Amino acid sequence: MKKRILMVGAGSCQKNAILRMKSMGYEVVAADFNETTEAKEMADYQARADAFSPEDILKCAQEYGVDGVMTAGTDQPVLAVTKTANHLGLSAFLRNETALLVTNKKYMKEKFQEKGIPTVRFRVIGKNFPDAQLSGMQPPFVLKPLDSQGQRGIFLVHTVEEVRKMLESVLKYSRSEEILVEEFYANEEITVSGWVDRGTVFILTITDRVTFSPQEHLGVCTSHENPSKYLGEHGNSLKALTRKICTDFHIEEGPVYFQFLHGNEGIKVNEIACRLGGAYEDLTIPYATGADVLRMNIEGCLDPNYYKGELKAAPEAEDSRPYSTRLFFCKEGRVADLTPLEEIRNLPFVLDAGYNVHVGEELPAIENASQRAGFVIVKGETRLEVEENLQQLRRIMSVRDEEGNNLIRTL
Repeated sequence: MKKRILMVGAGSCQKNAILRMKSMGYEVVAADFNETTEAKEMADYQARADAFSPEDILKCAQEYGVDGVMTAGTDQPVLAVTKTANHLGLSAFLRNETALLVTNKKYMKEKFQEKGIPTVRFRVIGKNFPDAQLSGMQPPFVLKPLDSQGQRGIFLVHTVEEVRKMLESVLKYSRSEEILVEEFYANEEITVSGWVDRGTVFILTITDRVTFSPQEHLGVCTSHENPSKYLGEHGNSLKALTRKICTDFHIEEGPVYFQFLHGNEGIKVNEIACRLGGAYEDLTIPYATGADVLRMNIEGCLDPNYYKGELKAAPEAEDSRPYSTRLFFCKEGRVADLTPLEEIRNLPFVLDAGYNVHVGEELPAIENASQRAGFVIVKGETRLEVEENLQQLRRIMSVRDEEGNNLIRTL
């Protein structure tokens, strides 16, 4: 009898995992709040459930009698996955307490503060906060929901009055009654992806996480560049901080995806997650290092003694193979024509590609990461070759409106 896995979340970031589970001979139940999604249709069973709700996911797991529960590429379902697996006695990477710390920014930031982990100055405030609660904070301020993802509900403001004005807008993206207020820290972002094996941290890639300007779309990612240009200067400190975080948060098993900020005060930790990254790291990490993290994620949700031998053979992050993951966005307009996906995928320097838009679709203004139009992963033997291949890709790939204008903004 086939083993059955519950995939929590069924968006574009979960498609590869669902297809991989099926190719490995497992039955897949896809749980998502949306009635239908392309990823959901790929599964053997479709369940309508809130991926952020531990109660919904537990009920779904019990209804379908699953043998394992997992997610990939998304932050918030990690808590529901962990609590469900632990409640049912299934294989789980994390303790419930750790899952809460890595999915709620209030507890996460407080733990950073407690353990001396460098992070930007912050406060957690409620609706009727006194101005004095933000004393000692220097504007501009970044407002964030405590329990959201994909840069939803994040705003850059310049006064306490604006904080008060925008607070309700932030709370629309949260299940909490409080929000996070941070001092804005001018920075470039760096992402560390790795795997923890019984307390031993294997750092696999360290990439530059390129974003829109803060004034335009704060924190919305447009590409991941491997390896990071900061590896020579900050590689050792990034690795040491990653290992300290895993120790301090009791992260003893499974994937890690940590975001760091590099600015004029040095390296600070932005936020951390215990899942595969949402920039197709299930494809790029095996390419760059030989470590099949998606297979480990799938097998690890079924058996705590899953195979992890590839980790020891993986190169140091600075020796991993170069690539650029382009997470492209489009200007407003109606899509009339797309470069055929197979034409893009057949280019010798493309690892994979995909569209999130289709002909006839009216594209809205960009607000957050959910408006991402698609992705392309470009490879090369050197960083210079990757850049040359990107130039060639830009001459070939387009998303055009009815007037023939190319709507792609961030390729």
